[in-house]
Amino acid sequence: MAFNDSSLCQQRLAPASTFKIPHALIALEEGVLKPDEVVRWDGTPYGNPAWNQDQTLDTAMRCSALWVFQGLATRLGREREEAWMKRLHYGNAEASGDIIRFWLTGPLRISPEEQLHFLARLYRGQLPVSAGTQETVRRTLVQGPQTVAHVRDAIDMGGPWKEGAVLSAKTGALTLPEENLTWLVGHVATKEGAFVFVSTVRSPPGALQSPHPALAAAIDALKAQGLL
Repeated sequence: MAFNDSSLCQQRLAPASTFKIPHALIALEEGVLKPDEVVRWDGTPYGNPAWNQDQTLDTAMRCSALWVFQGLATRLGREREEAWMKRLHYGNAEASGDIIRFWLTGPLRISPEEQLHFLARLYRGQLPVSAGTQETVRRTLVQGPQTVAHVRDAIDMGGPWKEGAVLSAKTGALTLPEENLTWLVGHVATKEGAFVFVSTVRSPPGALQSPHPALAAAIDALKAQGLL
């Protein structure tokens, strides 16, 4: 296990859309969502055209459709959300305040190091959820041979990846008055072995560049290590 800055990697931050990984696990285990279920769009227009349509778990993860997961949070409720986060050892496991925003601007916080341990357990099949649920969620995270799915588009990251490496990942981003916070968390499977990674970047406020800083930094680092 290696860290760029071990002290910074222990600081808890809002998980943003990386919370969709445990959120999907919780929803599947609780039966409020089925693996191939179609979640109907109610016609509410969103700024992201990819959100303005019916979704499955797979499409909602890939285009990071916030409204799907806000609906799941409402159906699950605070008590079940917090109970499951404690079972998963996910950050501070707090879902108080606005039930549809606790992973964005609410109290939920997780450190990069905690994210890494959570992902390692997911990819080893060691989380306290069924093997089928873990496999379903892992499948939604698999990326293309040279792109990473983001909230709006699949961003070309200069593939194809090295020797058929398989990248699985989830982006996360928050634009706050005081700073921008971006994440890329995931897994790389190669001929040499399998690796989990977490990239987190805190940058000055303003419009996010594309690819955002954590995504670009992660892909550059994985390529530098000879994994992609």
